[in-house]
Amino acid sequence: MYNPKNTPLENLQNEIAGEKYSTLRTIIENLSNCLDQLETLDKQINDAMDKSLSPHDINKMIETFNKVRDAAEELQFNLCVTREASGFFHTNLSSNIYKIPPRKILL
Repeated sequence: MYNPKNTPLENLQNEIAGEKYSTLRTIIENLSNCLDQLETLDKQINDAMDKSLSPHDINKMIETFNKVRDAAEELQFNLCVTREASGFFHTNLSSNIYKIPPRKILL
């Protein structure tokens, strides 16, 4: 976002702020997508258990759930680190807002 009216330092600061915003937005969008997937997978697993599907099929679903959960946990960590690096020091905010469900145990 170069502006000829700004000093080179102001232009650099604006560029850095834009990069911070873009990075945080991307992490938050990816984390939100993972949380949505976890909610959907949880419902599918519960439905499969209600329908008494084979433990093998349910375990495949649980493995997928746990992989997505691990990805969400990594994204949550990245969000905290990126927020701190950007000067936002209330990192517990993200763990309170983006609650990751516990791992599921295989049958």
